[in-house]
Amino acid sequence: MEIKILQTITNWLKEANAIVITAGAGMGVDSGLADYRGKEGGQWGKVETETKKTVFETVNPAAFLENPAYSWDLFGKRMEEYENTQPHQGFYILKKWTQKFDLDYFVITSNIDSHFQKAGFEEEKIRELHGSLAYFQSSDNKLSDKIWKNELTGKQIQLGTYDNRFPMCPHSKVMARPNVYMFRDDTFVNTRTKAQEENFQKFLDKNKGKNIVVFEIGSGPHVQAVRMKTRFLKTNYDAKIVRINPKDFKIKAPHIGIDTGALKALNEIDLFVEGE
Repeated sequence: MEIKILQTITNWLKEANAIVITAGAGMGVDSGLADYRGKEGGQWGKVETETKKTVFETVNPAAFLENPAYSWDLFGKRMEEYENTQPHQGFYILKKWTQKFDLDYFVITSNIDSHFQKAGFEEEKIRELHGSLAYFQSSDNKLSDKIWKNELTGKQIQLGTYDNRFPMCPHSKVMARPNVYMFRDDTFVNTRTKAQEENFQKFLDKNKGKNIVVFEIGSGPHVQAVRMKTRFLKTNYDAKIVRINPKDFKIKAPHIGIDTGALKALNEIDLFVEGE
């Protein structure tokens, strides 16, 4: 990375009052997690190979009810993967910067793995755009709109799929489902994500007129949920953007695009920051 870029990012951090981290699946790749659309090992590619159907046909509420054994096994494997994987050092570098530069912060992520929480980011400062595998809801939101913390491990979920012992909703007495926003999802209960959005709005109100720097990490253009938040902050709050993505990194100046993975970029920036 050019010294000029490293110096600019360091200056932005020094001048900032707040930092927003907007993260997609690419944030977890350096932890050993698969992304969704990568050419090698992408999760959606695996689903389409297994089922001979598109991911839109396979990962949606109707398909979940039609084939709960497959669906719960799929989510159980993801849960086990997330449980057995530790956040990479880049998470901790970002958290360290909030303390080093005395920054208010907020995390916006499309990931459902709870790795920001695992790395020590505060629950009240995280917005999970697609929900979280750490929470369940009823498969019929008309019978119950309650959300509860999942107490089962991914391995337990997978074992249950072999003899149809699926998680049940204690409120509606029908099968549960993850509180994750699927494709074509009209039964997702948004109580928790709505509360998170309200927390984000409070953060914005608190930091209106202040200097905000955004680190957008591992979010491509295919699913726009994360990038929409980045654009919103750039347009409405005059935020300075650092976009980290090995493929889709381009962004107009004065914002900065970095064409490497999350861990490499954050490590390089941190080495410069510490040497200042």
